Formats: sequence, C-alpha cells, structure tokens
Amino acid sequence: MANSVSQGRSQGRLKKLKQLAAATVRLPLPAGPTPIKAPLDIASKFTKAWNAGDAKAISELFAEDADFVNVVGLWWTSRRSIRRALKRGFAEWFAGSTFTVEKLSQRLLGSDAAVIIARWRIEGQRDPEGEVAEARRGLATVAMQQLDDGTWLCVSCHFTDIAPAADTNLMVAGVVTPTSYITPTTPLHP
Repeated sequence: MANSVSQGRSQGRLKKLKQLAAATVRLPLPAGPTPIKAPLDIASKFTKAWNAGDAKAISELFAEDADFVNVVGLWWTSRRSIRRALKRGFAEWFAGSTFTVEKLSQRLLGSDAAVIIARWRIEGQRDPEGEVAEARRGLATVAMQQLDDGTWLCVSCHFTDIAPAADTNLMVAGVVTPTSYITPTTPLHP
C-alpha cells in the first residue's frame, strides 16, 4: 500500500514538473552571426577558448538561455551563469589546464539541429591543495541549433566523467561511487 502511495506522489510530482517545463518560455535566438559555422566547429572553438582560459569566449558559443550541466550535476541555465562558473574555474582549479578532444561524432536532427558527442581529456587540473591532479577523461553531449544566418549556437551541453572499469554509480555512505557489476575492483562495504 505504501509503495502505491509513493508511486502516486511521484507521478503527481512528475506531472507538475512536465507542466512547468512545457510552460517555460525560451528566449528568441539571435539573428547571428556566431563564431560557429558548422556544428562540429563547437569542438575546436571550445578547445581553443578552454586552453586560453577564456570563459567569455566559451560562453559566447551558447544561447542566452542555454543549459550547461557539469560533471557533478551542477546545472547552469544561462550564458551569464556559464561564463561566471568557468571564470572561477579558470582562476582556480583549471588555471593552466589543457582540454583535448579525442573523439567526435555528429548526428543531424533535420536541417537546423544537431547533437555532437565528444570524448575529452583534461590535463593540468589542480586539486584543492593546488597540486596538479591526474588527467581526466569524459564525454560531452552538445545540442546545437542553427540560426537564420546559417551559423550555429549551443543550446544545451552535458559533461560527464569517464569512470574507468565501472558500469554505473552507486551511493555508498553518502558518496557517489563508480561501481562495476562485471569485475568488482574494491569492496563496497569493508
């Protein structure tokens, strides 16, 4: 009985969230031009700006009301918030880091939309003590929209880290823990 009550609440909450999302008014896209001439250009433009530590140049690749989800699930919902978050990162933990795209794919969704997936690598990130951390690899999924002048803007972007030898994550003692069901590498409960 309790399970069906919980499911009912969950469905009611999901219905409300869907209504809110459907009612969201998006800002009109600019007329252009933008720095992005073709969807795959996002990779080279983002990489060049990252390696220069240029949060403003990265933010200009995005629509004013773009969504950006980082590797730990922080969700920024505007060009301004993307620029502000990256500016702080470049001043602190990403100062002097390098961003490399290792693999790239594109899927066109009609004539004016595309999804780009990029496998990336960051080297030179600093830990909280200021020491250089090991290189990280991950994936970025980027939704692009073409403007009236033929140039493109990023409307949504989601980054995730690659957790080596893991199939999924589990919450263990309050910590998200990469886990493998195929080849467990460490005990989850000591």
